[in-house]
Amino acid sequence: RLQRCSGEQWCTRYTAEELGYNKMAHVEETAEEFARRMTTTVSSGFVTLAMSIGVRTGLFAQLAAMEGPHTSVQIAEAANMKERYVREWLAIMVTARIVEYDKNKKTYFLPRYKLEVLLPGNTGGKGSIGYMSEFMMQVGMATRDVADCFKKDGPKGMPFSAYPDLQELLGRGKEVLHKNNLVQRFLPTFPGLPELLDSGIRVHEAGCGRGIATLLLAQHFPNSTFVGTDIDQEAIQWAGRESNKRGLANVTFQVQDLAKMPTDWSDSFDYVLVWDVVHDLAAPELALREIFRMVKPGGHFSMVDIRGHSELADNMGNPFAPVLYCISLHYCMPVSLYLDGKGLGTMWGQELAMQMLQEAGFADIRVLDVPENPANLHFLCYKSS
Repeated sequence: RLQRCSGEQWCTRYTAEELGYNKMAHVEETAEEFARRMTTTVSSGFVTLAMSIGVRTGLFAQLAAMEGPHTSVQIAEAANMKERYVREWLAIMVTARIVEYDKNKKTYFLPRYKLEVLLPGNTGGKGSIGYMSEFMMQVGMATRDVADCFKKDGPKGMPFSAYPDLQELLGRGKEVLHKNNLVQRFLPTFPGLPELLDSGIRVHEAGCGRGIATLLLAQHFPNSTFVGTDIDQEAIQWAGRESNKRGLANVTFQVQDLAKMPTDWSDSFDYVLVWDVVHDLAAPELALREIFRMVKPGGHFSMVDIRGHSELADNMGNPFAPVLYCISLHYCMPVSLYLDGKGLGTMWGQELAMQMLQEAGFADIRVLDVPENPANLHFLCYKSS
């Protein structure tokens, strides 16, 4: 899968068939066909909202715990919920062909294979669908304010405070993502890193949010020292409390702006990790230069970010591209523009990412897949000594 894209750099190449879709070609369609397609699109949006309720209320989890078909009364009683609301929610799930329904017995059943896809806590990675439905509801709450940003005399962007529950949701998502993948699958893609962590090195996760990855790494590698930083004070406070609960003596958390790190941190870290952060930043170029400054000569930097291309046309065949652009419009881009930032957006693309990493000073860059996470790419950068 890895091929040279220029010089000594490596890029991941995929065929459309490997990704499970065909390249979108220009096709002629009638107004009626377009209307049917848009009806399906809008209907899917409403279904996603209902899915988010199923995740948030625990209804999907309740269906997972019940063996065989049950009536809406039985499901509501088991979940300690109002039957009328449960029944209406089940109607959406049935007509969306998610839950199966027996007309004669008036019973509902969710097959096991569907639970593996819907439940956010599923350790196999497929449960991201349920998580993404919640994510849509969170960013969708800002739609009206984002629409005001379009006006020439409107707000320039959105403050982080406009998304009060997002850090908690992102933390839960990272918990699911990293729990069985970070140490077991992700680290081994960097040959020698697990051994270095075992022996004891200094590690920095920048833009760590609630520090989920840092906490897991600190638990698994007690000989190494970890520092987690983020601009969000509440997230850092949560990470500090969690660190104390777990009795971790090898990790510290502090509030820092990635574009303006402490001057005495030059050549301080053997390994720096940034996960799905750079495209949100107001000053991504400055942040990448600061990361280069902080990495020790001979050290490494892992930037994990969204898999996509900088050219819009190159994303046409990706069925998930509208979701990523929509997340960008509702959150990633406006929070950057609010701070008079660059507004890269979620789909800044691997081509621009490579260019910016090189401009920051990294010359040896490999682009790797992220195990169990097809939506991301891993840019593994080496700082020469």
